[in-house]
Amino acid sequence: MPYDELLKWTSFFRKRPVGWQEDQRTYLLLRAAGVKSSAENIFHSLKVIKQEQENKQVPDQAVPKGKFLEMMLKAKNGDNSGWTIK
Repeated sequence: MPYDELLKWTSFFRKRPVGWQEDQRTYLLLRAAGVKSSAENIFHSLKVIKQEQENKQVPDQAVPKGKFLEMMLKAKNGDNSGWTIK
């Protein structure tokens, strides 16, 4: 396995820990049994997943985005700023 692929798998398993689905099912059973605590307080894997989802919701402030930028880039000669839309 190439080194860069290994790094990508490591990153993937940091974001989606092994066994998180079992932890989710167990939490649902605990919740049905009357446990009032949140899933993140009981299972570390679910805390990691929730943090990853929250990080995705934070808008990226480093790269400009929006309709106005799209219009500028589609202009006849663009705006020559070097920005690209991802």
